[in-house]
Order: sequence, then C-alpha cells, then structure tokens
Amino acid sequence: MDGNIPDEVIEEVRARTDITAFVSQYVQLKKTGRNFWGLCPFHSEKTPSFSVAPDKQIFHCFGCGASGNVFSFLMKSEGISFPEAVRVLAGRAGIRLPDVEVSPAAEQRRRQKERLLEAFKLAAGFYQDVLLHTEAGNSARRYLEKRGLSPETVRRFGLGLAPDSWASLKNFLCNKGFAYPELLTAGLLSESEKKTVYDRFRNRIIFPIHNQRGEVIAFGGRVLGEGSPKYLNSPETPLFEKGRNLYALHLAKEAIRRERQAVVFEGYMDVITAHQAGITHAVATLGTALTEIQGRLLQSWAEEVLLVYDADAAGLAATWRGLQVLRQAGCLVKIGRLPAGTDPDGFIAGFGGEAFRERILGTALLLGDWQLQVLAEQHNLQKNDERLRFIDKLTAALLSVENAVERDSYLEKAATLLKVPVETVREELRKKLRPSGRSPSQGQRVVPILPPVTSLTAEERVTVQIFSLLSRFPDLISEVAAEIQMQDFPAELQPVLAEIMRKRENFTPARLHELLPEGRYRQLLGGLLMQEEYEGNIAKRAIQDCVRRYKRLQSARRRKELEEKMAGLDPVSAKGEYNELSRMWLELRKLEEKLNRPGEGGKVLG
Repeated sequence: MDGNIPDEVIEEVRARTDITAFVSQYVQLKKTGRNFWGLCPFHSEKTPSFSVAPDKQIFHCFGCGASGNVFSFLMKSEGISFPEAVRVLAGRAGIRLPDVEVSPAAEQRRRQKERLLEAFKLAAGFYQDVLLHTEAGNSARRYLEKRGLSPETVRRFGLGLAPDSWASLKNFLCNKGFAYPELLTAGLLSESEKKTVYDRFRNRIIFPIHNQRGEVIAFGGRVLGEGSPKYLNSPETPLFEKGRNLYALHLAKEAIRRERQAVVFEGYMDVITAHQAGITHAVATLGTALTEIQGRLLQSWAEEVLLVYDADAAGLAATWRGLQVLRQAGCLVKIGRLPAGTDPDGFIAGFGGEAFRERILGTALLLGDWQLQVLAEQHNLQKNDERLRFIDKLTAALLSVENAVERDSYLEKAATLLKVPVETVREELRKKLRPSGRSPSQGQRVVPILPPVTSLTAEERVTVQIFSLLSRFPDLISEVAAEIQMQDFPAELQPVLAEIMRKRENFTPARLHELLPEGRYRQLLGGLLMQEEYEGNIAKRAIQDCVRRYKRLQSARRRKELEEKMAGLDPVSAKGEYNELSRMWLELRKLEEKLNRPGEGGKVLG
C-alpha cells in the first residue's frame, strides 16, 4: 500500500489514465514510431529528448534522465506528494478513493491545500458577485466597459471587485467556517502591527490567477481610481509561487499548442484584451521578471515564444531580461515591437486584433535582430566612444547565440552598421569567448551535474534489465525464478522481485518504475524501456542472455570474496579451511567457463 492508498486502487487509477493524453497537457508531443516525443519540461533543451511510451505508460528523458509513470510526472511537474498525485488523477478519472489513514503531517498538508483552494474559490465567487450584482460594482463595471471588455470576457476570466471595505471578505469567509490563521496563510487577509486582521484587497478590480488545472490559487488587484500601489498581488503561499505560474495559461494552452506559439505580455489587461480579440495563445508574467521555470513551461508548450512588452524604458529592460531567460530555457525567441509610448492593450483596443497580428506579431524580430536594432538606436554610431560601447554590448549579447551561422549573420549586420570589416567585429567576440577563469556571474545559469547511471554495479544493471523484461513478458517470471534465487539479487531489489512474483501477469512497467528506489535505478529503467523493443521469442533469448550474464557476474564476485579470505589465511596452519576455499573457488571458475560457452550454461530457461 503506497501512501496508505490500497494498491488495487492505485492500479485502477493508473489503468484509467492515459499518460500520453495527460502529459500532452504540459508538453507538446509528436508521434515518432511507437512513442511520442517533445521538449523536456524538467530541463532546458532545444532538441526533443523527452519521450512518452503509451504502451508501457511511462516517460523518460534521454537528456536529464527524468523518468517515471503518470504519478511521478504529476509529482515532478506540480511539486506534490504521491498520495496527492493519486487523488488528483483519481478525481479526473471519476474514481472515489477509500478513506485511508495517513500520517498527521501529510494529512495536515493535504487538508490545508484543500481548505486554501476552497477559500480562493469562494473568494473569487464573492468578488465576482460584488462586481456584477451590487450597486458597489457600478463604477467598476463602467471602468471595464470603458476598457472595452464584454460581459462574456469578464465572466470567462472571472473578474471581480474587492469592495472598499476592511472586512467584507473577512466576514464572508468567516461565516463560511474559515478561521483567521488559514486566511492569513492564503494571503486573503493581512495583519497590522497591532494584530488587527483586515481584507488584503480593497477597492480593487480582481484578476483571479489559476493553476494549469483551472483552480484559483491567487489574485491580482488593480486599484479603482487613485491609490498606491496600482497593482497588488497575492503573496507567495503553499498554493502560489509567482515564478512557477503564468497568467491565463489554463485558458491559453490549447491555443498555444495549435498555434505552436506563445505570446507573452506583462499585464493582465494585455492578455484579456488579446483573448477577446481572438489572440487566445497569450499569457502574462505575474509581476516579476521571467524565470527559468516559466521559460521551461513555455518551451514545453510552444515551438516559438514571442515577447510583446510595453514600448517604454521599463518594457525594454524587461524584454532584455526576459529574452535571455527564454534563450537559456531553449526557446526560439522573437520580439514584437510596438509603436513608441504604446502598450499591447492600447494597441489592440485602438487598431483591433487583426492589425496586432499583422503589424506586431507578423513583423516580430528574431532575438539577435532585435538586440542589434535596439543597440543601434541607443548609440550614436558616429562617435567613437559610442561605437565601442555598442560593440561591447553586442558581442556580450551574442555570447548566448550557439548557432554559428546565426551568429555570423549578426556579425555581418553589425559590421555593415559600423562600416568596418566583419573580421574586426568577430575578433571582439573572440576576446569574450576566450576562457577567463572567472566564476559564473550572478544570474548566469550553472547546469547541475546529474549522477551518472554508471554508478550502478554490473549486477545491479543486469538485475534492472531482467526486471524490465519481466514487466513486459510476465510469462517468463517462473522460469527466471527457477534460475536465480531471491537471495541472489541485491538486497534492496529483493522486495521488487517479490512484488513481480506476487502480481505476475498484472505487473506493469509503470508499476516497476514506482517500486524501484529513486535515482539511478529508475533512470536506467526508463532508458531500457524506451530503447528495447522485443517480440516474445526475442525477449526469451534476451532474458536468457541476462540470466547467464548475471550468473557469471555473481560467480566472479563470489570468487573475489574467496580470494580475499584466502589471502588472510596461512596455507600451513589453516590448511583445511584453505583447501576448502580453494575447492569452492575452482568450482566457481568452472561454472563461469561453462556459462561462457553458448548452450552449456546449465538450464537457463530450458
């Protein structure tokens, strides 16, 4: 029983969840051969190395080694525990979980999340009701109408109004059975230095923020009229981390998959106006600079990411930061340039969605072209000091361009602007490319080193290969059990074999992945399951080879143990023991020679 949920229930949830369909909600997959491939959501890459095998119901990344079944994918994607993942997938499949005992700490975390989600759901309904059905919402409704939003759009995005009151939401939620501490944890209430508890959002248009499953996990609030700050977001909570979410992704992900492109804005209103105008593959950051996690999230859904930020100094700085993050995440980046002094919301409201598609999205610049254009506008290339600053910033920017052809193209364009030979600009770039011995600068990504699969012993590797084959060909289980005894396997893998023997034909590759200890075993298994494709007769020969090799390795290990014992004995004073060890050593050596001769290795599966 895992996490106190009965095994048969876990198996039912797994069997009724199509891993390909589920992973497709996070990663854009394409079928190649038997499997589906896409860019890994767990590390930065430009060439797809992430694969999903529908017949085995597992995933594996050949780049970073991430591997698992549908439960582990959800756990890794959402940062949740195994029981939580089972509950989420059971809910999707319409399976009612039995009441089970869990540890007090796990139950407390689960209950807290449930309560916080319920509080946000009620709060979102409260705010929308105030906006749509009260006299207090009149001015807010007029404001939204003036901004060009239709009633349908207001409802689709769940917009609301926090009344100009210190206790409206507090009283509403307390009447629903919520206590101050949990509402403070949710960030729905705030507390003064004098310990007075009050509504965090007051006199603000409310923008609900959802997770990818469409659940409200936070709010953004824009002040209605004068006030500071203009925008106020929920603090980070057990449900909400700004750097891990994107505004409106739950509404945009299908369009992003269809368009193969994600448009990224800075503000909520930019996204809402764009969606209303038919640009439904748009999302926004959440009041922070783009993070690497958000970059990987975008990369997993879109082949191309297009940044469109405000045409002012702040928007320019945000674009420059964002494109570096997206490039590091392995995204193909383009930048849409707005007329000076405009923002996406204003442009769409003034000229319409089609004009935005044609004039902004349709003329978007590749990252290097945009950098070249912006730097040329910022520097007077007729002055020597400005020319030096221009080339210094440009070559620094080009360090992140890995494609040599693309880089040369930008060098040629820069040389044309400067009216110098291209070799002059190339030499400046070479200076920056030369090793300096410096430590990585702040903000520079350091790629983590993954533990290599080769840290497994040869016996452990063969054991995993045998288990991999048995999970797909359970009819061979009894024959293997007759050849290798339970106690012959590595101690930490013996429970896995016991489970295989118990389940037999009901044992699956996805279940095997779950049972193996985390880390190196699972990484090896994922690669084996993805790479090895056998028919029944070939599988039998493959497992015969594995059993024979395992016996040879086991014999060699035992001989070495005997040699170490013999080395510590005196052949004269311990003659009897020494001779017995020598006899055992010789028998093992003969067994190895026999195993090395094809067809003479004992029974080995008949």
